[in-house]
Amino acid sequence: MARRKILVAMMMHETNTFSPVPTPLTSFRPLSGPAAVQEFQDTNTQLGGFLHAARETGAEIVVPLAAGAHPSGYVERAAYEDMCEAIVGGISKGCDAAFLALHGAMVAEHVDDGEGELLRRIRAVAPHLPLAVGLDFHAHMTAPMVGHATVLAGYRTYPHIDMGETAQRAARTLVRTMNGEVEPVMVWGWLPMMTSTLVHAPSRQPMKDVMDMAIGAESSGAVLNASVFGGFPHADIPHLSCSAVIVCDRRGGRARSPTRGRWGKGPSSSWTTATTPPRAGRRT
Repeated sequence: MARRKILVAMMMHETNTFSPVPTPLTSFRPLSGPAAVQEFQDTNTQLGGFLHAARETGAEIVVPLAAGAHPSGYVERAAYEDMCEAIVGGISKGCDAAFLALHGAMVAEHVDDGEGELLRRIRAVAPHLPLAVGLDFHAHMTAPMVGHATVLAGYRTYPHIDMGETAQRAARTLVRTMNGEVEPVMVWGWLPMMTSTLVHAPSRQPMKDVMDMAIGAESSGAVLNASVFGGFPHADIPHLSCSAVIVCDRRGGRARSPTRGRWGKGPSSSWTTATTPPRAGRRT
């Protein structure tokens, strides 16, 4: 078997749209290639976890971008376009899979759903590429994110201590997919709730029961991955919400909602949403 080539990249920002402080490219301290690997290998970060997983497969690793900025205002248009171009350009050169360390709450000056738009652009050049995405617990889930990724997994802790583990959870499922062991399909749900980051921590109720249910489902092997997202309330965007994403093997099993019964939204059942999530869009 020919040696696989895995692209690993990071583009992370938690955007507070109420902040007057813009976020230029320099705030992301972008790295690439060996410099990025040296900076992040063996670290408890998403990128470190993805690098570890890629090395375990024996694959050739390429890193076109490693960029992350502290929470602040809108990501400047030029910064967003430069980062997307680096990742999409790297994928267009050819690879067997991509591991992406994203946040899930990036908002640019011209795009409400920074992650969903990046994934849409990737699919435009690589429609069938196996694609694993790691996300922060404070992600805003959108249809483009779920529709364009192969696998999604999110942090289970706040304060966050499982960044590397999250990446490895997503990567393991994608590697199993590439090996023909599983055929992932994702289902997701969305609740129109804006909850405080100081209250909805997975260590506190009611989020604890919901997260424990997701962890139990994944740990038992009932599903491939199960993630719950509290969202990030400091953002004036249409898709702000609490959400969950479950990755199942298409060849067997059903996903069940980790929130509906727990939050009084009806009996536990196959995942459906009573409310259609609003579409994220481009800003003008």
